[in-house]
Amino acid sequence: LSAEYDDEGVWVYQAYNEGIADWAVEHGTLGGPLFNTTRMTWIKPSFAWMLYRCGYSAKHGQERVLKLKLPHSEVASLLEACACTHGGGGSKGRVQWDPARCLYSSEGKGKSTEPRKMLRERAIQIGLSRELSERFARSILAVVDVSALARRV
Repeated sequence: LSAEYDDEGVWVYQAYNEGIADWAVEHGTLGGPLFNTTRMTWIKPSFAWMLYRCGYSAKHGQERVLKLKLPHSEVASLLEACACTHGGGGSKGRVQWDPARCLYSSEGKGKSTEPRKMLRERAIQIGLSRELSERFARSILAVVDVSALARRV
Protein backbone atom coordinates (compact mmCIF):
# COMPACT_ATOMS: atom_id res chain seq x y z
CA LEU A 1 0.00 0.00 0.00
CA SER A 2 1.52 3.28 -1.11
CA ALA A 3 0.40 6.44 0.70
CA GLU A 4 1.70 9.71 2.07
CA TYR A 5 1.96 9.53 5.86
CA ASP A 6 3.68 10.93 8.93
CA ASP A 7 3.77 10.05 12.64
CA GLU A 8 0.24 11.39 13.11
CA GLY A 9 -1.61 9.74 10.26
CA VAL A 10 -2.18 8.76 6.64
CA TRP A 11 -3.40 11.08 3.86
CA VAL A 12 -6.20 9.98 1.54
CA TYR A 13 -7.97 11.86 -1.24
CA GLN A 14 -11.58 12.36 -2.23
CA ALA A 15 -13.34 14.64 -4.72
CA TYR A 16 -16.42 16.64 -3.76
CA ASN A 17 -18.67 19.36 -5.08
CA GLU A 18 -18.04 23.01 -4.20
CA GLY A 19 -20.48 23.14 -1.27
CA ILE A 20 -19.16 20.05 0.52
CA ALA A 21 -15.54 21.09 -0.04
CA ASP A 22 -16.09 24.66 1.20
CA TRP A 23 -17.74 23.37 4.39
CA ALA A 24 -14.99 20.78 4.97
CA VAL A 25 -12.16 23.28 4.53
CA GLU A 26 -13.86 25.79 6.86
CA HIS A 27 -14.60 23.21 9.59
CA GLY A 28 -11.61 20.88 9.22
CA THR A 29 -13.77 17.80 8.76
CA LEU A 30 -16.58 16.46 6.59
CA GLY A 31 -20.19 17.31 7.35
CA GLY A 32 -22.70 20.04 6.72
CA PRO A 33 -26.04 20.05 4.94
CA LEU A 34 -24.75 18.72 1.60
CA PHE A 35 -22.55 15.88 2.91
CA ASN A 36 -24.25 12.50 2.79
CA THR A 37 -23.02 9.20 4.26
CA THR A 38 -25.85 7.07 2.86
CA ARG A 39 -24.02 6.12 -0.34
CA MET A 40 -20.68 4.40 -0.67
CA THR A 41 -17.73 6.78 -0.43
CA TRP A 42 -14.47 5.85 -2.17
CA ILE A 43 -11.26 7.19 -0.62
CA LYS A 44 -7.91 6.85 -2.33
CA PRO A 45 -4.39 7.09 -0.88
CA SER A 46 -3.05 7.66 -4.42
CA PHE A 47 -3.20 11.29 -5.57
CA ALA A 48 -2.63 10.21 -9.19
CA TRP A 49 -5.50 7.72 -9.08
CA MET A 50 -7.79 10.30 -7.46
CA LEU A 51 -7.00 12.76 -10.23
CA TYR A 52 -7.71 10.19 -12.91
CA ARG A 53 -11.08 9.26 -11.34
CA CYS A 54 -12.27 12.87 -10.99
CA GLY A 55 -11.02 14.01 -14.39
CA TYR A 56 -8.37 16.22 -12.79
CA SER A 57 -11.17 17.98 -10.88
CA ALA A 58 -13.14 18.67 -14.06
CA LYS A 59 -16.02 16.20 -13.60
CA HIS A 60 -19.37 17.59 -12.47
CA GLY A 61 -19.79 17.22 -8.70
CA GLN A 62 -16.07 16.43 -8.31
CA GLU A 63 -14.61 19.86 -8.96
CA ARG A 64 -12.73 19.98 -5.67
CA VAL A 65 -10.12 17.51 -4.47
CA LEU A 66 -9.51 17.29 -0.74
CA LYS A 67 -6.53 15.73 1.00
CA LEU A 68 -7.76 14.24 4.27
CA LYS A 69 -5.59 12.98 7.13
CA LEU A 70 -6.74 9.97 9.16
CA PRO A 71 -5.08 8.38 12.20
CA HIS A 72 -3.04 5.26 11.39
CA SER A 73 -5.28 3.17 13.65
CA GLU A 74 -8.42 4.32 11.82
CA VAL A 75 -7.00 3.46 8.39
CA ALA A 76 -6.14 -0.03 9.68
CA SER A 77 -9.60 -0.40 11.22
CA LEU A 78 -11.36 0.69 8.02
CA LEU A 79 -9.30 -1.76 5.96
CA GLU A 80 -10.08 -4.60 8.40
CA ALA A 81 -13.81 -3.94 7.96
CA CYS A 82 -13.60 -4.15 4.16
CA ALA A 83 -13.75 -7.19 1.90
CA CYS A 84 -11.31 -7.56 -0.96
CA THR A 85 -13.93 -8.76 -3.43
CA HIS A 86 -15.92 -7.31 -6.31
CA GLY A 87 -19.33 -7.66 -4.68
CA GLY A 88 -18.40 -6.80 -1.12
CA GLY A 89 -19.96 -10.00 0.22
CA GLY A 90 -22.11 -8.20 2.79
CA SER A 91 -19.13 -6.36 4.25
CA LYS A 92 -19.31 -2.77 5.39
CA GLY A 93 -16.82 -1.77 2.75
CA ARG A 94 -14.78 -2.87 -0.22
CA VAL A 95 -11.16 -2.77 -1.22
CA GLN A 96 -10.43 -2.52 -4.91
CA TRP A 97 -7.03 -2.56 -6.61
CA ASP A 98 -6.77 -0.61 -9.86
CA PRO A 99 -3.89 0.18 -12.23
CA ALA A 100 -1.77 2.96 -10.78
CA ARG A 101 -1.34 6.03 -12.97
CA CYS A 102 1.63 8.26 -13.57
CA LEU A 103 0.90 11.90 -12.73
CA TYR A 104 2.80 13.34 -15.67
CA SER A 105 3.49 10.77 -18.41
CA SER A 106 0.98 10.36 -21.24
CA GLU A 107 1.81 7.32 -23.39
CA GLY A 108 3.99 9.29 -25.80
CA LYS A 109 1.59 12.23 -26.21
CA GLY A 110 1.30 15.72 -24.76
CA LYS A 111 1.33 16.26 -20.99
CA SER A 112 -2.42 16.72 -20.64
CA THR A 113 -3.45 13.86 -22.93
CA GLU A 114 -5.36 10.91 -21.47
CA PRO A 115 -5.00 8.16 -20.68
CA ARG A 116 -2.03 8.80 -18.46
CA LYS A 117 0.55 6.05 -18.50
CA MET A 118 -0.39 3.07 -16.34
CA LEU A 119 2.35 1.90 -14.01
CA ARG A 120 3.33 -1.67 -13.21
CA GLU A 121 1.77 -1.39 -9.78
CA ARG A 122 -1.71 -1.15 -8.29
CA ALA A 123 -3.46 1.66 -6.46
CA ILE A 124 -6.00 0.88 -3.76
CA GLN A 125 -9.47 2.38 -3.51
CA ILE A 126 -11.34 1.92 -0.25
CA GLY A 127 -15.13 1.89 -0.54
CA LEU A 128 -16.93 2.83 2.68
CA SER A 129 -20.61 2.13 3.25
CA ARG A 130 -22.76 4.22 5.60
CA GLU A 131 -21.36 3.08 8.96
CA LEU A 132 -17.75 3.21 7.79
CA SER A 133 -18.32 6.50 5.97
CA GLU A 134 -19.60 8.04 9.21
CA ARG A 135 -16.54 6.71 11.10
CA PHE A 136 -14.26 8.06 8.39
CA ALA A 137 -15.81 11.54 8.62
CA ARG A 138 -15.57 11.59 12.45
CA SER A 139 -11.90 10.57 12.46
CA ILE A 140 -10.48 13.20 10.09
CA LEU A 141 -7.51 15.02 11.61
CA ALA A 142 -6.92 17.59 8.86
CA VAL A 143 -8.36 18.81 5.55
CA VAL A 144 -6.31 20.39 2.76
CA ASP A 145 -7.83 21.65 -0.49
CA VAL A 146 -5.55 20.47 -3.33
CA SER A 147 -7.93 21.42 -6.16
CA ALA A 148 -5.61 24.03 -7.68
CA LEU A 149 -2.78 21.50 -7.77
CA ALA A 150 -5.11 18.93 -9.36
CA ARG A 151 -5.87 21.32 -12.20
CA ARG A 152 -2.19 22.18 -12.74
CA VAL A 153 -1.03 18.55 -13.07
